[in-house]
Amino acid sequence: MTDFDFRSEWVLTASADRVYDMLADAENYSLWWPQVRRVRMFDADSGSMTIRSVVPLTLDVFGRREVEDPVARLLKVNLSGAMTGWSRWTVRPSGIGCVADFRQEVTVSGALGVAARVAKPVFEWNHAAMMRGGYRGLSAYLSVP
Repeated sequence: MTDFDFRSEWVLTASADRVYDMLADAENYSLWWPQVRRVRMFDADSGSMTIRSVVPLTLDVFGRREVEDPVARLLKVNLSGAMTGWSRWTVRPSGIGCVADFRQEVTVSGALGVAARVAKPVFEWNHAAMMRGGYRGLSAYLSVP
C-alpha cells in the first residue's frame, strides 16, 4: 500500500464561477483534459474515468460525488478502484480571474501499490504531468468564445 497527497494550483483568467462549472462537469473532462481518456457516468453522482498520463499505465478510477457546493465553489469526490481516497477542487476569485486549488489524498494497493512504493517519485512526476496537461487544456478551452 502506498499513500499519495497530491496538490496543484491553477491560475486561470476566467471567472471563478465559469471555472467551477467546468470542473463540476466531470462528464466532459475528456473534451479539454488530454489525459482523461474516457468518462462514464453511472448516475447523477457517480461514474468512472479512464486516465493515462506519460507513464504507459492506464487507470480506471471510480468516483462518487460527496460535495458539490456552487456557493463555496467546492467539489469533493470519493474515489475507489485503482486509487482509494478522495479528490477536491476549491475555486476562488483572484485578480483578473481565479485560482483552482486541487488536492487529492489516495492510497494505491495491490500490484499497483507495490510498483508505486518502488517508483513513488515516478508516480508523482506522472501525476504532475497529468495536472499540467489539464491546466493547459482547460486554459485553452476557456479561451474559446
